Amino acid sequence: MLPIQRKSAIIEYLSKEGGCTIKHLSRALDVSEMTVRRDLKQLESSGQVILSHGGAVLAQSYVHEPATIEKESRNQDVKERLASYAIKHFVSEGDVLILEGGTTVARMPPYLQSFSQLTILSNGLNTLNALNTGAGRNVVLCCGGMLREQSSTFVGPVAESFFEQFHANTVFLSGLGFTPETGFTDPNLLDTRVKQAMIRSAGRTVMLLDSSKFGARSFTTTAMAADVSAVITDSGVPEEIKDYFIKLGVPLHIV
Repeated sequence: MLPIQRKSAIIEYLSKEGGCTIKHLSRALDVSEMTVRRDLKQLESSGQVILSHGGAVLAQSYVHEPATIEKESRNQDVKERLASYAIKHFVSEGDVLILEGGTTVARMPPYLQSFSQLTILSNGLNTLNALNTGAGRNVVLCCGGMLREQSSTFVGPVAESFFEQFHANTVFLSGLGFTPETGFTDPNLLDTRVKQAMIRSAGRTVMLLDSSKFGARSFTTTAMAADVSAVITDSGVPEEIKDYFIKLGVPLHIV
């Protein structure tokens, strides 16, 4: 097991159990206690766990990846508003768009039915299913790769190289958390790498993030605030986050 896989397994275990001893983690992962202790210290330094005597617990500000069905049920009205606003203000006829597989971005396809000359690329199974019922005359391209069940997304080198072949006008992304220090974060490195390939392929990056995500952080950084072109969120965004984006010069759209 690679170190990144081992740390991800530790986070998942702590999320389920609430806390665990080093000895128990050592047995569960079939590695030495010294290895577990080293991993935990690195996770503590990044703010993801809190070490206690002989064990560790998950830091309260850290967000572990929920199941897709759980994510879909959260803040549904807000996600609909963000998706609708994104289409109205950031999509023009003839655009090449990249839509990732998150549950917020997956709500955008129904609002694309009035367009007929778009080219849409995606790695999200749910996003593609939604596009299948309302693509109309738009062209939809699906990447290959390994299907990751937890996120219902295609990931891996094949997916990454797919997006690097194209030049899109806009990529629409979301995430599980944002802090000024860690940027926009996600729980899985494979998903993050595909998103980073999407960003490299697009002229601009638009983040759709409901306000509950601000102040939370997850396992890996997808992009820093300065890397995105605009952020769409709702009225619950904290004042200090508003000030941060204003000072940075990144447009913050509150809907």
